[in-house]
Amino acid sequence: MDERAAPAEAENGTHISVRRLSLWLLLALSAAIVGCAALLASTSLEVIRQADRHSADTAQTLLGELQAVARIERLVALGDELVSASEPERWRAAGTAMQALAYHPSLAALDGRSEKIRATFDVAQEIVHHRQKDAPPQRLAELWSPQRAYLQTIADDTAVAAVQRTAGISASISETAHLILAASLGGSAVTLLAFLAIIALVRRHLLQPLLGISTYLGDLRRGIRDGQPLPVARSIEIAHICDAVRDLGETQQALRQMALYDPLTGLANRHALEVRLEQALADARRHDARLALLLIDLDHFKSINDTLGHAVGDDFLKEIAARILATVRDTDTVARLGGDEFVVTLNDISSPRTAAVVAAKLIQALGRPVRLGEQTLPSTASIGICVFPDDGGDRVALMKNADIAMYHAKSAGRNSAQFFDAAMNAAASERQTLERELREAFDNGEFILHYQPQLCARSGRVEGVEALIRWQHRDGSLIPPNTFIPLAEETGLIMRIGEWVLGEACRTAQRWRTDGGAALAGLRMAVNLSAHQLTTEAVIGQVRHALAESGLPAACLELEITESVAMKKPEVTIDNLRALRQIGVELAIDDFGTGYSSLAYLKLFPLNRLKLDRTFVKDIETDANDATICATTIRLAHSLALEVVAEGVETEAQADYLRRQGCDVLQGFLFSRPRPADEAFAFILARHAAAGDSRAA
Repeated sequence: MDERAAPAEAENGTHISVRRLSLWLLLALSAAIVGCAALLASTSLEVIRQADRHSADTAQTLLGELQAVARIERLVALGDELVSASEPERWRAAGTAMQALAYHPSLAALDGRSEKIRATFDVAQEIVHHRQKDAPPQRLAELWSPQRAYLQTIADDTAVAAVQRTAGISASISETAHLILAASLGGSAVTLLAFLAIIALVRRHLLQPLLGISTYLGDLRRGIRDGQPLPVARSIEIAHICDAVRDLGETQQALRQMALYDPLTGLANRHALEVRLEQALADARRHDARLALLLIDLDHFKSINDTLGHAVGDDFLKEIAARILATVRDTDTVARLGGDEFVVTLNDISSPRTAAVVAAKLIQALGRPVRLGEQTLPSTASIGICVFPDDGGDRVALMKNADIAMYHAKSAGRNSAQFFDAAMNAAASERQTLERELREAFDNGEFILHYQPQLCARSGRVEGVEALIRWQHRDGSLIPPNTFIPLAEETGLIMRIGEWVLGEACRTAQRWRTDGGAALAGLRMAVNLSAHQLTTEAVIGQVRHALAESGLPAACLELEITESVAMKKPEVTIDNLRALRQIGVELAIDDFGTGYSSLAYLKLFPLNRLKLDRTFVKDIETDANDATICATTIRLAHSLALEVVAEGVETEAQADYLRRQGCDVLQGFLFSRPRPADEAFAFILARHAAAGDSRAA
């Protein structure tokens, strides 16, 4: 959709049919007062009972715009005798500024409210008409600066306009009626009127019907003074308003820009997208046409903000927005939802293939590196595509399904586009259920730890155990960590879960040390750290707290980090690992050989152990390459003064080969599966006894 069509959308709201004067709420209070003394002495306001056709048309136009712009859903119907002379009004002067305060319980009653209503409006400083002879117009700020006049009066969705007179100068206070009211009433008379209005957004709609004509001819013989008709205004000149109109237009455009456009990129915002998408869907239904919605999410944008700052991130988003605009048609809508999410709607497409072609172009355009100053930043995006009516019949369904498809694109490796299908919806529903149950599981204490022993390759004694989390689901089943840990990381629950694991593992290890006596005094408890824990300073405090709360010596706690996680932010990892080593805990790198395997960083990590991944261990009997990798890794670790723990040992042949290569510690189903705490403790004691340790309990 053409971006220039956006302003019209905010103005084309529901039109209010005005059948008679009382329904469009023209409230006018008129009093002819000679001089300031007369104005201050006045104790009554009279209702203007009628209006000429021109002002009625103007008001009707205004009401329609109010419905669209201000979203007024209900207006108060006022009767002829709304305000009577018996109701209290107080007028007071403050220097050259005047203030009116009025309470009208009758309006509150009509509105169905018991409270009294007040509204305050600043003086409109745009125009002052000097009505004495041929003197030129002057600006209010020049005459009264820095004072302001405030009019406080009754109004629920109603603004009041007034003309004040000081030394022959008439000034309009209402933002919407200043043009109408700046008129002379036969010498020194001053008009006080109330006119329906709400906000500055609608000022132009009052002026617009008057532009292009020299006078506003209307007999507003509606004021009452001494029982006689008073000509309020017979001819109001359209003079000296060019600057005001321009200022009002600029103000209105600025407000519309804020309401409908993203301030950073200049694209349509979420609200504008919703309006346009609803209109596009209505057109598609009318013409039996298709449209496509593409939801774009930038890959790894958060790291740009985190490492380079929000200013660079903002410039990055501006460049992305420009690329999207350059890729699609002028008739397509491009919007920014917020953060790094964008939406493109393709109207009136011939087939889903059209959406696929556009998505491919976007992937290519957004996949080019972004150069900002001296920096060149990588850029890729994941796109979810859904098509109306195939993938959803309304705006909400299309947005939801495009979001589902986008997440599938991310899970498929990012930098790609995915169409929505029903299977995705089922998977998304399952994921939502799992996420909800995961949050409940933590609160309900459904997580437990199992422990897998680690045995000395030579003596067979248990040197340590690895704590492995399990989810004991409410239905009795055990959910393995590879099912819920990725979800916990995505939702942020991993920090709470990780902190609980640290505390529980330390408490268990200390209990075993106490119950097992001297034989288990040096037993090591290994706990895995998540990526979120490893890259935040909070992990330092979590470890300190777990050790202090349990009483476990720091040397009895080993923290395992995965190689791939450590290499994502190696500088941060090194700082945190050094801080942890200063506490006294031991450190191991897990899954070595499956990630980046950067030896340059490996030598900088303050490690105690290296864990040989099961993917190399399982085939050492049949695959010479795996056997060589295992042997080489063991020699490498020993050259760096690191112990080696082999995971996934399942056969005696594997264990024998690893012993011959000098592997220090063995772990796997050959010796024990992960066990609940009580079973693991019994196994440890039995292994010590079998190894001939006379100190076993």
